[in-house]
Amino acid sequence: MNMNYRNIEYSYQEWITFDGNQATGYHCDDKELLKGINTTSFGATTKAEMHTKIDDYIDNKAEHLEWQAQYDRAEAAYYEKYGTVGEF
Repeated sequence: MNMNYRNIEYSYQEWITFDGNQATGYHCDDKELLKGINTTSFGATTKAEMHTKIDDYIDNKAEHLEWQAQYDRAEAAYYEKYGTVGEF
């Protein structure tokens, strides 16, 4: 079931866990909301939690983009110094 909060689409999901229990939760993979950061989707156990997470991504967009830029710089420095040989 698709839902919308602050013009961001997310969905309610139901599934059976590996051990046979029923589980439910909410899932968001809105590309525009997550544009510029490495996160491709996120989940929440309640609608209120999903709204809080969406609020955070919208209201703190600049901060999330700066954290991503900082991560990208650190990653680039690591690979420049150590490369990828033997990493995998």
